[in-house]
Amino acid sequence: MDSEKRQTLLLIDDDSLVLATFAKGLKELGYEVLLAGDGRKGLQLAASEPPPDLAIIDMRMREMSGIETARRLKQLGVPAMFFSAYDDEESVEQAVAEGAMGYLLKPIDVEKAVPTIKAALKRAQDLRESRDAEKRLGGALETSNVVNVVVGILMERHRVDRQEAFDLLRNRARSERRKVKEVAEEFLDYWERFNRLQTGKRADQS
Repeated sequence: MDSEKRQTLLLIDDDSLVLATFAKGLKELGYEVLLAGDGRKGLQLAASEPPPDLAIIDMRMREMSGIETARRLKQLGVPAMFFSAYDDEESVEQAVAEGAMGYLLKPIDVEKAVPTIKAALKRAQDLRESRDAEKRLGGALETSNVVNVVVGILMERHRVDRQEAFDLLRNRARSERRKVKEVAEEFLDYWERFNRLQTGKRADQS
């Protein structure tokens, strides 16, 4: 379980006996385990660096509920699954609505729970990788759009082809030791202001 030794689980339950027993079993199986006796303490631990890979939360706690805790953990980017003594339809539906990675029933048999935990960790990792890929793609598209607009302007103004226009932009960025996108954004801002100025002059003359 070498890969699992690097994975951290955050257990949140206001039943200290359940918390200690569950944590002991998971540690023996090679997981790093953080313990919290209530939702607020869990949120504090989740905000640490690096954050836990997965939170396992009791559905029904006396202060902050498991659902509310999971909702706030989601804002921190920490995925969650639930464990509970109840398997009624309402509880399961609430868990699903919050995007739960899984649902375990008490009393917890740690070895039997591990496959569900592994599946939850894998799903959480896949979701993180998907979100990261979307962010990278979004950034690349944003950069591409700005650069393409400026390249088009340079092609028109200097009567050059696309590669020559891009080279003009890239060489400017290199000479100033800046990113191509930064130079393109600055140029586009200047161009828009220049066009507004010219439009204003024509309006005054008419």
